[in-house]
Amino acid sequence: MLRHLSVRDFALIDAVDLALEPRLNVLTGETGAGKSILIDALALVLGRRAHPADVRSGAPSAFVEAVFDTTPSRAVAVLDSYGVDVDESLIVSREIRGAGRSTARVNGRAVPVRALAELGRTLVDVHGPSEHQSLFRRSQQLEYLDRFAGLTPQRTAVAVVTRELRATRREADELQRNARETAREIDLLTFQVDEIDSAELTEGEDEQLRAARLLLANAERLQSLASRAAGQLQGEALGPAPDVFGATREAADAMAALDPGVRPLAEQAAQLQELASDLALSLQSYAEIVESDPARLRQIDDRLNQIEALIRKYGDTPADVVAYGETARARLQEIDRGDARIEELREHAARLEDRLLPAVARLSAERRRAASDLANAVSEQLADLNMPSAEFQVMLRHQPDPAGLTLEDEPEPVAFDDSGIDQVDFLLSVNTGQPLRPLADVASEGERSRILLGLKVVLAKVDQTPTLAFDEIDVGVGPRAGDIVGQKLAALAAWRQVLCITHLAPVAAFGDTHFVVTKSDLEGATTTGVSRVDGYQVVEEIAAMSGASTTAGRRVARDLMAAARSWKHEA
Repeated sequence: MLRHLSVRDFALIDAVDLALEPRLNVLTGETGAGKSILIDALALVLGRRAHPADVRSGAPSAFVEAVFDTTPSRAVAVLDSYGVDVDESLIVSREIRGAGRSTARVNGRAVPVRALAELGRTLVDVHGPSEHQSLFRRSQQLEYLDRFAGLTPQRTAVAVVTRELRATRREADELQRNARETAREIDLLTFQVDEIDSAELTEGEDEQLRAARLLLANAERLQSLASRAAGQLQGEALGPAPDVFGATREAADAMAALDPGVRPLAEQAAQLQELASDLALSLQSYAEIVESDPARLRQIDDRLNQIEALIRKYGDTPADVVAYGETARARLQEIDRGDARIEELREHAARLEDRLLPAVARLSAERRRAASDLANAVSEQLADLNMPSAEFQVMLRHQPDPAGLTLEDEPEPVAFDDSGIDQVDFLLSVNTGQPLRPLADVASEGERSRILLGLKVVLAKVDQTPTLAFDEIDVGVGPRAGDIVGQKLAALAAWRQVLCITHLAPVAAFGDTHFVVTKSDLEGATTTGVSRVDGYQVVEEIAAMSGASTTAGRRVARDLMAAARSWKHEA
């Protein structure tokens, strides 16, 4: 059970510490004092979404901590999944910073906020005023029925298969819808692959071709330059002038004959003449092999134009173009497998349907068996809650859907979702002779409160959540029915810890522990505080709730408390 709740800098709360007790804890106070803020704080530490407004004005952050004296068995699996050690007590905390960011911890270990939400469902069942409206939602009504019948595991199993089936169908339908676009893609990819394959590109080919083109485009000039250089080296271009290198050698030899020290120069002159002769021969050979070939030049230009066109389309280099072609070829192969993939998905969907059909049929049958039991149990509670003529009924039906599931006993396919194939309606007739109608059409605010309370009493007998928190469950209920609401809450508190915010004195009189919420202005700031009251203080508070802080009012308060004690003793 919830043993302690600490709240710091949350909304209007500066600092509040609640030491809660077993059985029925009631919180009372003036309207607007901030009673519901405590339920909001509890919901926050149990995983609800954080908002910047949660942080008290002027404070850097808000902090909420809930301490539970034991760890329920259902919570152990959640703790294990997040690597949190199980201890004698369970400490859950949440810190909210001004931007709405938060830090969640369980037993001192940081966890994602979703862990608090999963854990919270095993620890506390919080019921706020908005749940009166949720009574009208079919999804919530079906949730109540499944909780009553203990069908949550079966429903979860159905949801798992349903999600897989829908994902499989969606993928197959998407592939089928895209068949026309796929055909266009196949044509484009086929053209691209053929165009790249037919080009037979090789790496570095463009650079080699450009070098060859440069040579062919300048063949005549290269031939002329080589011939001219060879002639000059051989003395042919010097006209009547003697051979320069030969004359130089002769002069050097003559000098060496006269001066032996010049012999190295004569040797260099001889080497120079030989090199010049070899170079002249090489140049002459080059001039003879360089030929102008306009046809080959045109071929190279055409090939370069082809390569450049492919590069403009598919990549920066021939290697990039070839890589693009391989990618396109792989995509073609993948598309070619598309029809096979569709067939594979259809077969998988059929297998999933074969698994889902008996599961949803069994779930629906269990719900139909439980529906009358739930209706009878709620009707008994409504009779206790001063609605003796009320008739309550749980009606289940199926919605036709061409894309649904085909059941043996149904003339056409029926719609399905994660909850199965059933749609539920809670029907109510308040007065004798009136037809049964959906709750939203006939239930007043006070009747909704009593129906919700009746449901909670019924569900509490089958649900294992150790703590129930009610925020104004008695909204719309008058003082005449207040003592009955108090009795129901006290009955719940016999096997569950109950935390209840109430405006009704007869309800507050049933409290085993009483807290008063007050609002005050201090140094220009409004703050909410909570204090526990006992003895005569409880009498004073209940008298004030009755509207008479007088001797007579206190006498009424004592009578209410005495009647509540007597009822609890007899119960």
